[in-house]
Amino acid sequence: MKNNRKTNGVPTFIMVLMALSPLVAGAGEAGKNTSPAGAKNSQKVKVFIVAGDENCLEQAPIEGSVTLPRKGAVNGVAVTNRIGALATVVKENPTRWGFLKAADGAWVKRDDVALFDAHPIHNNTKTPGYFLQVGDVLYGGRQTVNAIGPDLMLGHVLGNHIEEPVLLLRFATRHPVWFLRGSRSLGADYLPPSSEGGLDLDGNWDVIHFNHGVWDQATFIPNSGQRIGGSNGVMRTSIEDYEKNLRAIVARLKQTKATLIWASTTPILVGSSPGYAGGEMVDKYNAVAAKVMEENGVLIDDLNAECRRMGKPKALNVHDVGDLSPKVTETVLAALKARVTPSRPLPRVLFIGDSITGTYWEKVKQNLDGKAFVAKNPGNAEHSGTGARLINQWVDLKQYLLSGQEYLEFIDSVKNTLKDANRFCPDFAGRTPELAGMVWFQGIADSQSPSQSAAYEKNLAALIRDVRKDLQVPALPVVVAAVAFGGTNMTVNTKKIFDAQMAVGDPSKYQEFAGNVKSVDMRSFVRPAKGQPSCYYENAETFLEIGEALGQAMTELTPKKN
Repeated sequence: MKNNRKTNGVPTFIMVLMALSPLVAGAGEAGKNTSPAGAKNSQKVKVFIVAGDENCLEQAPIEGSVTLPRKGAVNGVAVTNRIGALATVVKENPTRWGFLKAADGAWVKRDDVALFDAHPIHNNTKTPGYFLQVGDVLYGGRQTVNAIGPDLMLGHVLGNHIEEPVLLLRFATRHPVWFLRGSRSLGADYLPPSSEGGLDLDGNWDVIHFNHGVWDQATFIPNSGQRIGGSNGVMRTSIEDYEKNLRAIVARLKQTKATLIWASTTPILVGSSPGYAGGEMVDKYNAVAAKVMEENGVLIDDLNAECRRMGKPKALNVHDVGDLSPKVTETVLAALKARVTPSRPLPRVLFIGDSITGTYWEKVKQNLDGKAFVAKNPGNAEHSGTGARLINQWVDLKQYLLSGQEYLEFIDSVKNTLKDANRFCPDFAGRTPELAGMVWFQGIADSQSPSQSAAYEKNLAALIRDVRKDLQVPALPVVVAAVAFGGTNMTVNTKKIFDAQMAVGDPSKYQEFAGNVKSVDMRSFVRPAKGQPSCYYENAETFLEIGEALGQAMTELTPKKN
């Protein structure tokens, strides 16, 4: 058994899989190794993907209560759960979970396992990852969230099993304040290419609505990558380079023969974090963009004026733009109506933009349901330099028609993380990232749809094959967390998803997955409704057990090196 680790002089981890495996030692065998992760022999870092819906994220309170975002409740809902809070669970079962606290009562942190959020919405500022700890880090910041998720015990188990350092690459998001969106489905959002979804592949885009500007106007301390507000910093993109980049982007977009619509950069208050000049500088950049667009016959959707009409912004937050979806919908519909020969069976609309675009494009997509096929570039479009570099990739129609939007975002985010691992996981800088496995934890959204629940098994098998192909790891170990909400009293559709998820891990049904795919039945981890949450969402011990079981399943697919 690998020695356990400690951080900042505090002993941390013991191997606590005794509830799942008789081969694992008990709580009294705390290790003595105090060397940092960098002292390990291998020059690699093992990367494990944790992907799916919001159940991959922090859900269960650590102390008393936590405010969790909920669909339809923009400001979140406070969940008070002292019975199922982590502090209570550890106090009542110290033999099993006591290792999560050090001798001085502080929550422990590993130095050989790190977590990075790769989702472009969940971590829209691309903040680097951090060592595994009790309490996840809030969207793109350094504020610890009063909650835990399955990653906590998953990281423990993998860290104790594998000699190399471990990076958990998490791809999941939920309903944050400025992105009004709930669970992602496999039948639509994550739909993999080989499921053969989509429309006729012929033709091209009818309308492309695009913008760059907010990222271009972020300011930096000279000769560093650190953002800083006001006039003390240097603009990321000079106004001269901004114009040059926009001209390159427009030239490529005009080749699609689509109706082009430029969205002006929304207002930014002076002093907005994490570092924008704001004020009149926005107007100067918008003026340059307007010149380029007018010269090229590009329509302008003046979202800057629309924000001001609504009295926005009122806060030092670049996302305080109000609801721009009605204005954007109106503009796009007018452009579609003017098309002489729109695509069939539905005209096609592409959005290219950053997190500001993320505030409205989903609602526009809903508004255009049945009227147009709507997609958005994978990831965050960032600054105009990124756009000029990736525009050929973004306008490739086939990828959007054959794949769900979330699938494109997922593959794009994993590739970018592996390519620039030193940036996103600086604690393991210099090591070569090696993709070692994937945990799939998802299913809520599909359970709301009879057609998606019926197609779930086909789609999940296709997802595994396509992820392996697109990430170029033919036998990537995959662990599937079979849905457990409802326990033994699942709805008909939920039971279909559960059965489908268990089926892909059955070698008698999928010989190609024998020895490289395992499914985990999580129903036994669901707590009784009386005195507890009715499902696993807010119970800490449930999430500890889920993470532990998923980690144990992964270790069975990834033998420990001698």
